[in-house]
Amino acid sequence: MIRFTFLALFSLGLALGPPPVHAQSLNELRTQLQATLQRSLGRAMIDGALRHVDLGTGTLQSYYPTENHEIILRMGDVYVMCATLVSEDGRQVPVDYYIAEAGGRFGVVRMEIDNRAPLHTLMQAGRATRLD
Repeated sequence: MIRFTFLALFSLGLALGPPPVHAQSLNELRTQLQATLQRSLGRAMIDGALRHVDLGTGTLQSYYPTENHEIILRMGDVYVMCATLVSEDGRQVPVDYYIAEAGGRFGVVRMEIDNRAPLHTLMQAGRATRLD
């Protein structure tokens, strides 16, 4: 009886086949990108805030992370993850993190706070597409 159960389960496993490699690698990639973003935020934050110089006014602003978005975009070898930040006065602003891989490790190579125009231009040109 045990032998029959084992053979039945083994046959079922063969019939179903292995899980799709694409799904596994996509989940692994998402996990790596999210971990990279968390490490980068941990290094960049000062007293719990992301500091940002407004190049238009020259003022130093503080932003606080509140929500990461699930969508990840891809532009060739660069990935874009988006989040929402809150300013000191309570205003919600978007932030886009551009992440690239080098030497087997990912790192944030650019961060755009409250400046969605470049990303929208890339998306409209078809250069930034949703990672599925």
